[in-house]
Amino acid sequence: MWVFTSVADWFDEKRGESDHILDKWVEDSGYSQGAMIVAATTHSITTFGAGFVDVLRLGDGVKAGGLKGWGSDAMRFVAIFPAGKGANILKSVRGTAAAKLVADTGGPNCFWVASAKALRQVGQSSNGKLLSSVEDLAQSLGMHMDNLWTIPNLATGMSYLVRVGAKVGTIRKIASLQDITRMVPGDGSVLMLAVRVMKGDKVVGGHAIYAFKDVLGRLRFFDRTVGASMGGSTRGIFASIDEIAPYYGATAIVPYEAAVIYNVYLKSIGFELPKLVIPILGVMAEKKS
Repeated sequence: MWVFTSVADWFDEKRGESDHILDKWVEDSGYSQGAMIVAATTHSITTFGAGFVDVLRLGDGVKAGGLKGWGSDAMRFVAIFPAGKGANILKSVRGTAAAKLVADTGGPNCFWVASAKALRQVGQSSNGKLLSSVEDLAQSLGMHMDNLWTIPNLATGMSYLVRVGAKVGTIRKIASLQDITRMVPGDGSVLMLAVRVMKGDKVVGGHAIYAFKDVLGRLRFFDRTVGASMGGSTRGIFASIDEIAPYYGATAIVPYEAAVIYNVYLKSIGFELPKLVIPILGVMAEKKS
């Protein structure tokens, strides 16, 4: 339990006690009109206030896990952060769940799998069709799935993503985790990474993954293995880049180049804010009633 969760729990307990007192007071008054008006008004105020108190539970949903938990925290996030940024993150949370469903096609196609997952996360479409799989991405580029083009470097790969309409940033050299943290935007965009697969001091291969910031602003990493079934469970998102290495029999995964793939939800957020933000506190208050 987070520190502020106990404060929110205390408020809910006191709110329950006040509701009981109000009910008893109205009953003792013989259900007079004046008493009912005062009780209803007081109840409305405490219900509305519960929506604000609920933001103290930010993090509880992620800790509990599951889409429902992430969704609850996303709504709390929208309530306390600038509306545009919060709404973008909320949509990115949904996109993250969808990205897990993009299947790994196998073979030396790590860039294509990572790209398909990244484009699904940011909501990229091509010719009006949402890019939901590696096959969708290949078709939009005129490629055949059994003969995906080789990607020699990040510059070549990102040039293909531009062809399907993705807005990408400048490719930059990186040398540390701090570089990655600085480059990842906090608006639901993702950072494509070219990495070296290491065994000791020897480079044994190249690989592509991406990084993003979750609803709590924590840096997270998406590999082609995320969403795959492993040993009866589903491989989740990686909390650190070091966790990825063992899946490739490596001792380290070392990033050396990166480029942002921007969140396309930024384009339409102005049109959707009235639908998304206005009812958000009411939804949270309703959950508590």
